[in-house]
Amino acid sequence: MAVRSVLVQLVVAIVLAMALEPVVKVFERRGVRRGAAVGITFGFVAVALVAFAYLLFQPLVTQLEGFANDLPRLLRELTQGNGRLGFLETRYHLIERGREAVRQHGFAGATGTLGFVANVVQTGGAIIFIAFLTLFVQLGGRQWFDGLVGFVPGAHRDRVRRMGSGVSRAVGGYVTGNLLISVIAGTVATVVLLATHVPYPVPLGLVVAVFDLLPLVGATIATVIVGSVALTQGITTAAIVVGAMIVYQQIENNTLQPLVYHHTVQLSALAISFSVAAGAQLGGVVGALLGIPAAGALKVVFAELAAWRHGEPEAT
Repeated sequence: MAVRSVLVQLVVAIVLAMALEPVVKVFERRGVRRGAAVGITFGFVAVALVAFAYLLFQPLVTQLEGFANDLPRLLRELTQGNGRLGFLETRYHLIERGREAVRQHGFAGATGTLGFVANVVQTGGAIIFIAFLTLFVQLGGRQWFDGLVGFVPGAHRDRVRRMGSGVSRAVGGYVTGNLLISVIAGTVATVVLLATHVPYPVPLGLVVAVFDLLPLVGATIATVIVGSVALTQGITTAAIVVGAMIVYQQIENNTLQPLVYHHTVQLSALAISFSVAAGAQLGGVVGALLGIPAAGALKVVFAELAAWRHGEPEAT
């Protein structure tokens, strides 16, 4: 229990290493040594992350700079009940409520801000730690697995190796399917934002794609962010954008996810829904994220055990 957070990070690193393993094997089949293949793979991932950060943050910085320049005018219009957001003051008295909240919860708000900053720093450190763990698992994971197989009686070693390969394929299939669904979500969001003339549709589409990777809460967070930006174009535009994203999420949850995961992880819709719900109950967001690959891995293990019980050479 004392090291449970580190163990969770190790599990995440193992899942990421399994997802990257097919790429590493491509380089190994071309004669590249294991260490060099892992380094090249991580290099490609780093380049992809840098490109993503540039596409996302460069327009975001520009937008924030423009917002900072317009902030005095926006606050003046809001206070007077003018402009596109003037209705927030005339109907809901937002300024007065905000001032009252600051007077009542000023110290608590400052404490909450410090807590938020601490959580951000802690999350950043955890991400860096997981990245290093993933690298170490990639470099030494095969030797660790072979060492564990050495403890198995000789007659069952081939079956255990097949089991390990099957688990790796299941986890890699889940990651591939999750990325595919996120790309579709980001593309749909970008198209909707382009059609409604919301500013910076591509960065916002990338935000939707990233948050869509998180089960349960990711889609809601992305909808709130995109809806807040769309609100600058008016209530009607925001309603259209939010409505379109909610409709897409229903399609994704009830049709797209079961279809994709059925082909990539070989799980039924019932198994997918149950694994996500059980994972969320056990481990929150991280548990929900790992629920589907865990279910796929258990399916492979039980299939091999059933084949062994029936005397079959391998699971079908």
